[in-house]
Amino acid sequence: MSEPVAATTTLPASRSGFRWRLISSVVLWAIMLAVIFWLPPTALYVFMNLVLAAAIWEFYRICEAKGLRTYKVWGTIGTVALISGSWFIFGMDRYRWPSDFAALAADFDIFILLIFALGVFLRQFPQKQNPEGITTMAVTLFGLIYVAWLGNFITRINFASAYGRYFVMYLVVVTKFTDIGAYLIGSTVGRHKMIPRISPKKTWEGTAGGIVFAMASSVLALHFMPATLGAYGLTMPHAVILGLLLGAAAVVGDLAESLIKREAGVKDSGTILPGHGGALDLVDSLLFTAPLLYVYLRLFVS
Repeated sequence: MSEPVAATTTLPASRSGFRWRLISSVVLWAIMLAVIFWLPPTALYVFMNLVLAAAIWEFYRICEAKGLRTYKVWGTIGTVALISGSWFIFGMDRYRWPSDFAALAADFDIFILLIFALGVFLRQFPQKQNPEGITTMAVTLFGLIYVAWLGNFITRINFASAYGRYFVMYLVVVTKFTDIGAYLIGSTVGRHKMIPRISPKKTWEGTAGGIVFAMASSVLALHFMPATLGAYGLTMPHAVILGLLLGAAAVVGDLAESLIKREAGVKDSGTILPGHGGALDLVDSLLFTAPLLYVYLRLFVS
């Protein structure tokens, strides 16, 4: 008679993945709340530098997995320089957005990008064994635009007004609730594949659920923070419109990174966040929602 098989405590892959995803999410939310509300203002500056520097490094690693050469160190230095410069410029005149000051900040971004572009060419000049110099320079420059320049709009939102940090929190809430809604609805009732060539698991039902979650979280954020978000001019119609726009932008941002990873044959950008992947997986949607929120605030709210 055979011995009874001992009961296993191993969770199915889906449940185990969800467990790690939940734990990572709780930790990330705790860190985000501490950085925005409880720690000194410079904590957000340090946090942005760490996350975006890690994200652009992962982006370059993905490109190298595709067989593309990059200047990772130079790109990471450019990321820190862009964030640090913008933080300093905006910090010179905090809580004001006169047209000349906004133009100064934009000009500084252009200056940093120009120096970075020149540096990439200088970095390429002594290379004798790189027959794909144009590709190397193009990929390195694209990484700075895609990760650093788009992500740096969080700095602009933070310095938009005395309540800038609340808008940063609002941005993260709406963006991440889009991901949560898409995951929950897509995994339960998702049937119709959206773009299986790029993201095999993403469905139209999940996308619709994510946008609904984004609109709901936008409205609830304004409801619970009327003295801060409302004081800047955000009204309920703005909250509904922004929820729709940010939800759609978050979906596009997620698909954009999925396209990059699919082309390179990479599943996750990194492994530092169990259940989430790497830093680039964490900020992929924010890279599209942050510029959109900034432009909307400038054009329709401020």
